[in-house]
Amino acid sequence: MLRQHKKVTFPFKHIKGKALELDVYLPDPRPRTPEPVVLYFHGGYVITGDRTACPPWLLNASLKRGWTLVSADYRVLPESTGVDTIQDLCSAYAWVANDLNAKFPDLADTSRIIVAGASGGGYCATVGGVEFQTPKPKAVLAIYPMSDPASGRWAIKGKPLPDVPMGDARRTLDEIEKRRSDGEVSFGEPLPRDRDTSKMMRFPYLRYIVQEGLYVDYLSGINGLGTKIAEEGVEKAVPKELHQVFPVDFGITKVFPDTVIVHGNADRAVDVGEGEKLAQRLQSVGAKVKYYPVEGKDHAFDRTLFECEDELEEREESTVILANCMKTLDSYVAQHRSSM
Repeated sequence: MLRQHKKVTFPFKHIKGKALELDVYLPDPRPRTPEPVVLYFHGGYVITGDRTACPPWLLNASLKRGWTLVSADYRVLPESTGVDTIQDLCSAYAWVANDLNAKFPDLADTSRIIVAGASGGGYCATVGGVEFQTPKPKAVLAIYPMSDPASGRWAIKGKPLPDVPMGDARRTLDEIEKRRSDGEVSFGEPLPRDRDTSKMMRFPYLRYIVQEGLYVDYLSGINGLGTKIAEEGVEKAVPKELHQVFPVDFGITKVFPDTVIVHGNADRAVDVGEGEKLAQRLQSVGAKVKYYPVEGKDHAFDRTLFECEDELEEREESTVILANCMKTLDSYVAQHRSSM
């Protein structure tokens, strides 16, 4: 069960006449002083999913602290490119930084924004750690992040999603190309709570793009870039104007926000090596990072968890680890309080 709150939906941008929206989850009662705010980006491989796919445990842990949580939509592949997605991420962040307190005066301490995301949303959060500048986020929470789109998992044909049969490639390609040629845009779709992918209209796109090794091509907007990366390496293959699409390879510096990474070491969908690589890159430049591997857990292990900080004596190790993630975030935001 979710803690008491109020949810309000706002448009933060319009794309071809369609409102791109975000949900604001307000603690009820409201905190007496401005508190940190979490900007969350949903998972779905940046192809499917939408803003309703917000982890209940993270929402409850935020509400418990008096933190507002904002969950935002963004343009997804393959109708749009990663550059389009990043533009929307920046627009959502600007709304939180500049408009949230205009709607709800003195609600948020915008010097303490936490950018969070799971899976494909973990990619978005990683991008945000590089791209969001005014103000700089205080922290990043990357949950089993799909942080390395240049890896062979996404750039090489013949590595389909686990437990997913191969689909009708020709038909799916025709659908994708028609939507792209017609100038369609998509903001994703709700993820079914029972994980029944047959209910997802966009799942065939995801399956096709991954099984054909075309993820990098659609993310970048350049045909053949995935193959070129596999042959030449990311530093040589990726043009400078697309460096922002590959943040782990080109964007990690010492000023990256304080970061928490949590990743199941039995993840079959997004290899644990992606979380490890992000942690290693941050450590190598002297940025602050805490990495929490979760023994034996697959992708989306936390999806149905409502509480990670209850007082039960016996809790799963994964639940304890998520509670520790929140404690680490507490320490990060406590070190940086605004003078407002």
